[in-house]
Amino acid sequence: MLVSSPGAVAALVALSSLGQVAASTPHNRLEKRSIHARAASSSVAAKETYAGRKMRSSDTAAGGIRIPLSKKETISTRKLRKDNGVVDLSNLMNALTFAKDKYTSGCSRIYRQTGKKLPGFKLKAYEAWAKSALAPLNTLLGIDKRQQDTLTNYQDGSLWGGPIEIGTPPTSFTIDFDTGSADLWVPGPSVQGYDTFDPSKSSTATPTNQTLVISYGDGSNVIGPVYKDTVSVAGLAAKGQAFSPVSGMGASFEGTPVDGIMGMAFESLSNIGQKPFFQNLYEQGGVKQNLFSFALGDANDGELYLGGVDDSKYSGLVVYTPVIQPGYWMVLGTAYANGVPTALLKNMIIDTGTTLIIGPRTDVAHFFEKVPHARRFREGYYMYPCAQSWTADFEFGGVKYSVPSEYLNLGLTAEGSRYCVAAIVGQDIGVDAWIIGDVFLRSVYTVFNFGLNSVGFAPRA
Repeated sequence: MLVSSPGAVAALVALSSLGQVAASTPHNRLEKRSIHARAASSSVAAKETYAGRKMRSSDTAAGGIRIPLSKKETISTRKLRKDNGVVDLSNLMNALTFAKDKYTSGCSRIYRQTGKKLPGFKLKAYEAWAKSALAPLNTLLGIDKRQQDTLTNYQDGSLWGGPIEIGTPPTSFTIDFDTGSADLWVPGPSVQGYDTFDPSKSSTATPTNQTLVISYGDGSNVIGPVYKDTVSVAGLAAKGQAFSPVSGMGASFEGTPVDGIMGMAFESLSNIGQKPFFQNLYEQGGVKQNLFSFALGDANDGELYLGGVDDSKYSGLVVYTPVIQPGYWMVLGTAYANGVPTALLKNMIIDTGTTLIIGPRTDVAHFFEKVPHARRFREGYYMYPCAQSWTADFEFGGVKYSVPSEYLNLGLTAEGSRYCVAAIVGQDIGVDAWIIGDVFLRSVYTVFNFGLNSVGFAPRA
């Protein structure tokens, strides 16, 4: 899923307040251990800390349901790699811009709604975000038509999409399931060229007094009313689910192969101050277990499993790591370059809606010091001799998981070049954390467990 979702770079103008999501007491104790563990200066100390925090899953697939996902390619101008194997420099830069917007605005929303600051969050960033995002609604409604109709393209390559249905009778959409955001949006009736949702044609659609305003760094905005209706995924229905049929998707969105985004993070990240789909589904008894799982795979087939895990998709055991602070799925992990730990017990956000692995500039610089002949390329990207063999591993819960070499290679720096661009990037994006995207997630089975307030990984079968 090669996206930084619009929901994640959006701002809410709404009257309702959001209840804080809190970790359970056992997990708070685990988090305290994790904080003390930051002082560890050796890999041995790190492993001892991990061992004390390890939880193993005994969950089965009972009561859950599989949703097939397919890899959707965007038009060639949206890919990170051109057809000739050379990276698309414009989209490499856009990917970082989108990530910065996504996490700067996300951290600002969490602070506004809970009063909690994520690591590295700065009040200046919040003030800058609030100036435009929290402008009076009548001011935002007065923006010109061009801005209303322009939804800045957030794609940086290809993504994984799956089907959902909204309303009565149901309207079908192909949706990107994004663990880096928390809202559901689809095209509204004024959008051309996509499947759209018309509230007047659904007997179960109920308007709210909220308006979703999606604001972008380029000054464009999208405004959509917030409705509640029945939303179904593979026959599992959540009634009264809040979502927005957005008012416009401009030319910059052409070629995007999905109709919208379903956010699957915590409620405290929501733009509209409402529970995400999966939380409503679980609370209404649609699934028995308060967790969902992803298998993205090597080819064009993937799977989202709601309410359990699919034992056929992984080997060994699912090993969990506690979420540090609900909002994003943020846990502690360690990065290894050629077997050497280069970022020890760092915050790492697990995000199916981002392609790359993005780390703080200093951390990533240390990482590539261990990759022979690697050097800086552009804006935090690194290049290395294409023939050079190197490894990247990430450790969670005391278990290392390797990233296949083909996932680490974004493409040639130029036609005929012997250098390739790495998919691990150094960038300061408004939060002191690594963003662990699909470059890593395609190589593991991932479980997002609200019940344990944890993320679990297992080797792919």
